[in-house]
Order: sequence, then C-alpha cells, then structure tokens
Amino acid sequence: MDAFLQSQIEIVVAFQKIGGLEGLMKGFTFLGSEEFFLVLLPLVYLCIDAGVGARLAFVLLLSDSINALLKIAFHLPRPYWFDPQRVKGLAEETSYGLPSGHAQNATSVWVFLASAMKKPWAWAGAAVIAFLISISRVYLGVHFPMDIAAGWVISGAFLAAYLWVEPGAKGWLSSLGMWGQIGVVSGAAAIIVVAGFIVRAAVAGVADPAAWAEFAKEARLLNGVVTDAGAIFGVGVGLAMASRWARFNAGGPLGKRVARFGIGLVGVGVVWIGLRVIFPREPEAIGLFFRFVRYALATWWAIFLAPWVFLKMKLVEPI
Repeated sequence: MDAFLQSQIEIVVAFQKIGGLEGLMKGFTFLGSEEFFLVLLPLVYLCIDAGVGARLAFVLLLSDSINALLKIAFHLPRPYWFDPQRVKGLAEETSYGLPSGHAQNATSVWVFLASAMKKPWAWAGAAVIAFLISISRVYLGVHFPMDIAAGWVISGAFLAAYLWVEPGAKGWLSSLGMWGQIGVVSGAAAIIVVAGFIVRAAVAGVADPAAWAEFAKEARLLNGVVTDAGAIFGVGVGLAMASRWARFNAGGPLGKRVARFGIGLVGVGVVWIGLRVIFPREPEAIGLFFRFVRYALATWWAIFLAPWVFLKMKLVEPI
C-alpha cells in the first residue's frame, strides 16, 4: 500500500507545483463544506421548494453518514500526513482520507439537484461543480486521487440506491402517522450511531503507522457519525411535525423569501454556534450526546419551527 500511495504522491506534488491556485481551490472546496451546506439546505427548503429541500437533506446526511463510517473502516492517511516533506497541507483535516467526503457529498448533492431540476444545463453544472470541488482537495494536499475516485463511485452507487428506494419508502412512511415516522427516524439515527461504535471497535486493534499517527489522533472520534445521526433525527422529527402543523409553499414574493432565508439562517447559526460554545465536549460520551442534540435542534428549527413561525408571521402561504 505504501508504494501505491507514494506513486499517487507524485500526482499531488505535480498539481501543487501549479502556482497561484490556492485561493481559488479553497473557494471550490468551501462549496463542499459543512458550512456551505448549512446555508444551501435552508435556502432550498425555505425559499425554493420544500419537497426538494427535504429530500436533499436526507441525500446529504445519508451520504455523509456512509462516508464517515467508511473513513474509519479504511483508516488511510491523507497526502500531507503520508509525506509532509513534499506535500503542503493547504487545509487542515483530522479525519482519515478514503473516501473523499467532499467528492462524495458534492456529487450526491449536485447530481441529486440536477435530477430534481431535469434540465440539461443542470446536469452539466452539477458535473462541473462536483469535479472542481473534487480536484480542489487534491491541490490542497488533503486527498489522493484514489480518495476522489472512491468518493465518486460510492456517491453513484448511493444515489442510484436512494432514488430507487425513495418512492416506496415515502409511501410507507406516509402511512405510519406522525409517531410512527418519529419512531422510524429514531431507529435510523440509533443504527448510525451504533454502526459507528461497531466500526471503530473493529479497527481498534490496528494502530496507525507512527509516521502519521500524530496527524490522525482525532481520526477515530465519532463526531461526524453523531453529527449526521443527530441531523437526520432533527430532519425526520421536523418533517413529521411539519406535515401536521407547518405545511407551506416555499414560493412567493422575493422579499418574503429573503426574509425567510435570513431568519432561518440566523436561527440555524444561533443553535449551531451558540450551543457549541455552551455544551460540554468531554468526556466523549457526554460530548457526543450534546453534539447529537445540537445538530438535531439546528435541523428541527429549519425544517419545522422556522416554517411554523413564518406561517404565524404570514411570510409563507399554507398548503
């Protein structure tokens, strides 16, 4: 494996020798970051199309859950961990490298949006955006080309499975009623968290090589897994409640859309940033519990409470 990784280092080094691209590549990589998705999801759900926004949330969170589990399972390094003498780490990452989360999630998100829009230009735009986000990760020294390729392959398989299962799953969930839906999403969140502990236990006896172990000292934390589980729980509970008490049309005048987006985003920020400052992070079990709660509340606000408030303020029309 070391020889194979070393051969890919040559590609990363050659790419980094192209000067003047660092700022541009950091801009592309931001389009695949958690912070960007925290802006994109409320924008789509609250201001464009609530149905597409809800589906997009599940696509992103399920894709990222798979990615977080696979990173721990493969426990492979990033280029600047593996050869810090030759590769410049232009971005700092604490998780393992394979598969690339940016490549996988960007492909899942933008290809899903293209499939929802059903326009040729949307497909072309999705391909370009996903490609630029992916190559930015190589330039920044945080992914090998194989990490990118793996992200694309996993994203393609995941999206195909999701789009195949979704219609039947949607009909089944609709028949369960609110408490049945909350039970299902609670079970799904629990499965993701338990899977994280199982995968971590499975690799516990395999130590990282001393050469890059210092870089990977936080790579087996379950923060990413619990983040996704909490967010999925919040989205699921929010949708179950919204279907009863906060059904709304995401269209309307531009001014009202802008107001909804601003209020919705501020609410997400208050929960996401404010509770991060307040909630404890140690010991691990306590920190993971409060991380779950924080992300569940942030997504529950965006999916249910914000639309409920907008209905009271007459910023949206009920349906």
